[in-house]
Parts: sequence; structure tokens; C-alpha cells
Amino acid sequence: MILNKIKKLSFIVGLFLVLAMVPMVLGADEDGKIITGGKLLITDMDVKVGSSTAKNLDFGDKIKYEAKPGDIVKFQIELKNNYSRNGSAWTDLEIQDIGVTVTIYDIDDGGDLDKDAKEFDLNAAKDDRIEVEFEIPLEVDEDTYDVLIEAAGDDEDGNAQEVQYELTLEVQKEDNEVLFTRNSLTPSEIKCARSVQLSTAVINTGADDEDAVVLEVANAELGVSFKETFDLTNDAFDVDSKFTKAYTFSVPQEVAPGIYTITSKVTYNNGDDTKTETADLVVAQCEIIKEPVKEEPKEEVKKEEVVVVQPTQPTIPTGQVTAETITTPTLPAAEEKSLFETQGFLTALVAGEVLLLIIAILLIVMIVRKRRD
Repeated sequence: MILNKIKKLSFIVGLFLVLAMVPMVLGADEDGKIITGGKLLITDMDVKVGSSTAKNLDFGDKIKYEAKPGDIVKFQIELKNNYSRNGSAWTDLEIQDIGVTVTIYDIDDGGDLDKDAKEFDLNAAKDDRIEVEFEIPLEVDEDTYDVLIEAAGDDEDGNAQEVQYELTLEVQKEDNEVLFTRNSLTPSEIKCARSVQLSTAVINTGADDEDAVVLEVANAELGVSFKETFDLTNDAFDVDSKFTKAYTFSVPQEVAPGIYTITSKVTYNNGDDTKTETADLVVAQCEIIKEPVKEEPKEEVKKEEVVVVQPTQPTIPTGQVTAETITTPTLPAAEEKSLFETQGFLTALVAGEVLLLIIAILLIVMIVRKRRD
């Protein structure tokens, strides 16, 4: 009897333990789908769509706010290390290198969008909150898309810890909506060169076709004025749902330096709706740089060294007068000399002495003759 009671008690305890392990084995859990380990949990999930936030989402929920083409969708995920912190070596374990990946399936023209958060560690009994952000493509179909959040790491004993969370995201379009995808100037600043190009592009992101869409590009101060009319289909992946154009214009030289705003406006929905984009053009002062005048190289006048030849006193025999001719250089004049040092003066002096000598001889001859007579 006692033995039977013990067997029944063992069966009940064993059944309880098996039932307790079912969520871990099968993966059903209020904190997400536990894949391995069971100690890494997703404890809270918020999703911000545009400016609205859906809070405290449960596993498998549909996000209650619809996204539009071009919206920012931010997943705010709280994770917890479910090991207890009681000082025991086998229960007080850190989960390391936790990576989080969020995937939105089939949203990008049949392809997936996925992003990873930066890896981090979690101590036992601690939690942390991370964010993963997406931009919904402009080219997207209205539909409901599956979202998978995966978190995985290893505890200090090397055991894998992994958990998943599933949500759904709905994309809805406005009936009428046209958006700019590009509106830029090349160059955005000019000086002396005055040619500018404005590249602009629009896309129909609405649910309806758009007929007779008008695009106007204008700036009165610069004399810029362009206008186009075209149709856009509602198929995001059709080439006819988009319009692109590049406008080239020249800025007049007389336009004063400053910042000029060029406005691009698209009108659609039978003229009821408009979207506007602007681009600023900086016009700077054109500084004309004058090239320096090249001076002709001056001819260098070489100064010839003047050599002054000092005359030597000639030896003059009696009755003979000689004079030395001095060739004077044609360039710079020689140093000025005293009259008594010149060659002419010396020659005249010698000639005078000779003349006086001749006169003296003649006088002596005359006196001698008179005495004889």
C-alpha cells in the first residue's frame, strides 16, 4: 500500500517536471519563443511607427499602427538574463556577445530587410533595452509583412541562449501622394563659372494613379522658370510611377553675390495637393586674378675696368724731341689728374727746355762772333 502511494507520488512529480519543461522544449513562452537555453528572455516589446508607438506587444501581435512608404519604424526590445543572482557559481552566469537581428520579410520588392544591433553582455538577473530602426521603402506594395526578432548569445559555461519574437507589420498607402526623391544643385556654389544644373525626381507613393501632374522650378531673381506636365501610375515598381528631370541654366553676371533659393513644386490630385522642395544656390564674388606683367630682362652693362697707364719720363737726346701717344679707353673716363701731371704738360716742358737751350747756344755763338770781329 505504501509502495503504491510512493509510485503514485513519483509519477505525479515526474509529470509535473515534464510539464514544466514543455515550454522550454517546445518553445512556447510569454517572453518569446525560446529556442535554446531558456535564460535569455525578451521581456518587453514596443514598436514606433512614424510618430506613434505601439507598446507592450505580445508574441505574435500585429502592430496596431500602419506604416506608410518612407516611414521610420523603430523596434524597442528589452532583453533579460534570467539566471538568478544568489552567489552560486552555476546559477550566477553572464550571457555574453548577445546579438539581435530584426528581419521584415518580402517588403523590399520581394526581398527582405534586416538589421543587426550592436552586440552586448548581460549579467545575471539584469536586463537591457536596444533599438533597431528601419526606413520603409518608397517602392512598396500595400500588404501585411512578417517580422522576426532574434536574440542569441552564450553564457559563461558555453551554453547557447537564444530567443525569438514574431510580429506582423501592415503597410498602407494614402489615396493620393507624390513625394520628391531628389532635388539637388550641381554645383551648389558658383563664382566666375555661371552654369548650374538642378536634378529633380518625384514618385507616386499613393494608391491611385495621378494624371496631369505639374512640376514647376522657379527663382525670379535668377531668371529660372521651368514647367513640366506628366502622368504617374500607382504601381510602385513601374517605371511610369516616377519622373526625373535635369534642368541646366546660367546665372547672369550682373546677379549680386548672395544665397538664392530655387523652389521645386509638384501639384497633383487634380490640383488639390502640392509638395515643395527647395535648394539653395550660393553666388560668390567673382574675383578676376590679373596675371603679373612680365618685365623684359634688362641688359646688363658690363663695366670695363679702366687701366690708367702712367707715362714714364723718356730719355731725350740733345736736339731731339719725342712725344708718346696715349690711347684713351672709350668707356669710362680716367681719374682726373693735375695739369702738371699730364703728358701734354710734360711734353711742352721738355720742348721749352730744348728751345731755351738752342737760344742759349745761338746767343753764345753770336757773342763769340762779335768778340772776334
